[in-house]
Amino acid sequence: MPASPGRPRTISPDAVSLVALRLFDDRGFDAVSMDDVAAEAGVSRRSLFRLFPSKQALVWGGLDEFVARFRAALAADDRGDALAALRSAYVTASVFPDGQLEVTRRRLRVIHVTPALDLRADPRLTALTDEIHRFLVARDPDADELAAAVRAHAFAAVVSSALTWWAEHDEGRPEDVLARAFAVGTLV
Repeated sequence: MPASPGRPRTISPDAVSLVALRLFDDRGFDAVSMDDVAAEAGVSRRSLFRLFPSKQALVWGGLDEFVARFRAALAADDRGDALAALRSAYVTASVFPDGQLEVTRRRLRVIHVTPALDLRADPRLTALTDEIHRFLVARDPDADELAAAVRAHAFAAVVSSALTWWAEHDEGRPEDVLARAFAVGTLV
């Protein structure tokens, strides 16, 4: 079979992910197959699996960027108040480019309604919570170990709840909603 002329078509992982998230959000994660995603995105099944080895990978894209922004913001914050530094780093990490808002909103909605995608089960988020725990202990070596563990998990819960609320209510920007959520309580 002769090779086709020209360069091979470039497939945008972001575009494919958005197609998948729209399908998952509209029909339900379990009701959509990888074949459905490939057909709707106009790519071959093989190409889809090269980009995303599983349906879960279609949903979890973007998490690494969020974690990287969080870590960079936290590393750059040298104030003595560990809780203020964590709040600021999370708000900074929640600033998504305008072109990523729909993807982020749909991703969070799909995760929220799909038990198999529970945020607490993702190893990157578990590692991040452990990192926050170590950060709190390091910033205040005299602090109570239990208090640091509770605060680390409380931060994770506040962030998850606030961003899920933002995704479901389509109100404002995620970083503003998260800042409002942090103002609600005194634990985090």
